[in-house]
Amino acid sequence: MRAVGAIVARMRRPRVRVQLGTPEQIGADLVVLAGGRTELARDGRTVTIAAPRWRLPNGPEHALAEAYREAIATANARRARTMVLPATLTRGPWPIDDLTRVAMTVLHSTPTTVQEVTIAASSVGMLERWAEALMREA
Repeated sequence: MRAVGAIVARMRRPRVRVQLGTPEQIGADLVVLAGGRTELARDGRTVTIAAPRWRLPNGPEHALAEAYREAIATANARRARTMVLPATLTRGPWPIDDLTRVAMTVLHSTPTTVQEVTIAASSVGMLERWAEALMREA
């Protein structure tokens, strides 16, 4: 029971930042990619998370939240202190305001040992949208 208490005591709200580039270009203990199923790459540092697709009229936000929770759980299991996520942990387009809201809610409310999460933005426009989301959360 003492070990569980020590682990919980180390869990915190991670610092979230955004950077231009791809997840593979950014150094971190764990690199998360979006895909059709969850699998760990041979390098032991990269994991593909089963990512949802947007469907009209309402996207499956619960599935998107679950993808972010799975990324955090994987990072916790690997004792990662840093993690990089793609700007969209989805397969296909997703309304960016909905995506950033769900992502920030999960990243700030799920217990984790991760100290820093970097969002990898593949374009300047995506970088700006994520920066706006981070400012709203500050």
